[in-house]
Amino acid sequence: MLCRLEVSNYALIENVDLTLEKGFTVITGETGAGKSILLKALNLLLGERSDSGILKQAENKCYLEATFDLSRLKLEPFFHAHELDYDTHCIIRREFTSSGKSRCFINDSPVQLQTLKELGEKLISVHSQHETLSLFDTGFQFDVLDYYAGMQNEITAYRKKYKSYRELLNQLEILKETEAKNRKERDYKTFLLNELIEANLEKTDLPKIQEQFSRIQNAEKISQTLQAVLSILDHEEKSPNSLLQNLVHLLDELKQLDSTFTDLHNRVKSVRIEFADIDTEIRNQSETLDFSLEETQVIKDKIDLFNALSYKHNVQTPESLIEIRQKLEHELTEIESVENAVVQTEKELSKLDGQLKKEAAAISARRKIEAAALEKTIRSLLINLSMPDAELHIELKDQKEIGPHGLDTIDFLFKTNRGGQFLPLKKIASGGELSRLMLAILSTLSETKSLPSLIFDEIDTGVSGEVASKMAAEFVRMGKNIQVIVITHLPQVAAKGAVHLHVAKEIVTDKTVTRVQKLTKKERINELAKMISGEKVTDAARENAANLLNFS
Repeated sequence: MLCRLEVSNYALIENVDLTLEKGFTVITGETGAGKSILLKALNLLLGERSDSGILKQAENKCYLEATFDLSRLKLEPFFHAHELDYDTHCIIRREFTSSGKSRCFINDSPVQLQTLKELGEKLISVHSQHETLSLFDTGFQFDVLDYYAGMQNEITAYRKKYKSYRELLNQLEILKETEAKNRKERDYKTFLLNELIEANLEKTDLPKIQEQFSRIQNAEKISQTLQAVLSILDHEEKSPNSLLQNLVHLLDELKQLDSTFTDLHNRVKSVRIEFADIDTEIRNQSETLDFSLEETQVIKDKIDLFNALSYKHNVQTPESLIEIRQKLEHELTEIESVENAVVQTEKELSKLDGQLKKEAAAISARRKIEAAALEKTIRSLLINLSMPDAELHIELKDQKEIGPHGLDTIDFLFKTNRGGQFLPLKKIASGGELSRLMLAILSTLSETKSLPSLIFDEIDTGVSGEVASKMAAEFVRMGKNIQVIVITHLPQVAAKGAVHLHVAKEIVTDKTVTRVQKLTKKERINELAKMISGEKVTDAARENAANLLNFS
């Protein structure tokens, strides 16, 4: 419930600091006195977006603060979900600067405006004769029936599971879009990967292969040169080998004659040994120049394959091609994982769909039973509100697919005249009729649900005195269960409030300001007398006012 409201520097309000009580409170005041300004300030505090020009004094901040008693509202989950400190006494605050910027706080923790709005909707519900659109809202109609049926826990569990179901559906849609995109690329990537796998790149010694290929290309020239070398080596009289042999022999003789030639002998002998090895190597190389066509083609194919893959992938080394192959393997694994995820998600959805349909069927059966009881209760209240022939019919229809509200569609149908036809609310009910229907519904729920504080903004406009008295009686009854605040111009309603607040404009140092005052018993009589007879208060009006208040 709303315990305290402070408004500073807003529109015509310099400062208002109200202490409110449980039960039924009325607010009265002349047209233009500032009742709507006070209500607008409260709406801003509860998360409504601001407009320009809200500051009374541009040099000062606009400051709005309220204290709520949360003990009946079971809001711990909300606070925990938003990582806010929970206390049964909650303080919310909103500040505005001259630049139009605002800051929001819940228990001194800064929060986003949307968070404040979500909490505000759970704390106070405002209703006016011109704003009864919630009656037309499907979600509101389901809430009315479900809360009346006492199915809060079942509905909460269902909606939580349905939220998971919708999230899975969205996830599946994204996965299928990815899968469709992957399908176009999968075959091509598989082809590229197979090419690289078949290339056996780990066993490709590119420098060696290139050397072999170069040797094949130059085999004829090499062979001719080697033959010329062998011709020199094989010259019968002047072959290097025979010449070196003669040198070794001669130096051996010199060594025998003079030991100083020993070193030369050894060096030439070494040269001869090295040259013999060179001779052998040259002859071996000459014998390896005979390449078969098959061997030549294998080497050429390897070179051509590497060149083709390098050109296709715009790289220069086998290592780079291996990296590309590994990347393709990873991408194809991911594509396969998406396909597996699609299958798994479809299985989960199918299972969850079955569970939801089972729960929704049980909820639907319960709704059909409780709808008749709710219709009867509302009819009784409408009779008390001087609508003896009015009836509400709750039309429930089955649908095949599950939705946020289960397997039902709902429509509140209404008729106001005996023998009339049930029609949707939009087509039949006037503003006054809708107000009384809304009052009957909220009065019913006040006994079955922990409603937020209710504010009724002149929903009694245009009704007769008799109807106003009956509406006031309903406000009194509701006030026994929840906090009810009613803004009214009717003395029959104002007289029934446990607390009476009066809003008035005053001129203070050439400035118009709005004041809010809690009236005493005597002041209430005078205020009601003005509401009855106008500014010129008569003794009869005062007597009538006292009778309304049951004061002696």
